[in-house]
Amino acid sequence: MKKNNIPNPDVSVFIKLLDRGFKLSVPADQEKYYREGYEFFMERVKQHKNKAKGYDDIEAMGLTAIECMVALQRIREQMDHLTEAFQDRVDKLEETVANAISN
Repeated sequence: MKKNNIPNPDVSVFIKLLDRGFKLSVPADQEKYYREGYEFFMERVKQHKNKAKGYDDIEAMGLTAIECMVALQRIREQMDHLTEAFQDRVDKLEETVANAISN
């Protein structure tokens, strides 16, 4: 199979945490999410380090990771509620259409 026929080739994304770097191989269509996520994460780490308490690198990364997990959980819950509301609307629409057809 030729490379240009591969629907989702991988690209490399470099991420540096503390004194270590990681070269990740990610799907090309998700590259921007890794890059933007990394930039956001590091900006948030910097904000935690610059607070009055002056968190160290590990503390700031830990707090940022927890914030990211909470945000994901919150968004997942919102998505579940939206999916449920959408399904309710589809059910009502199906009922309305069925009633209209039968009358």
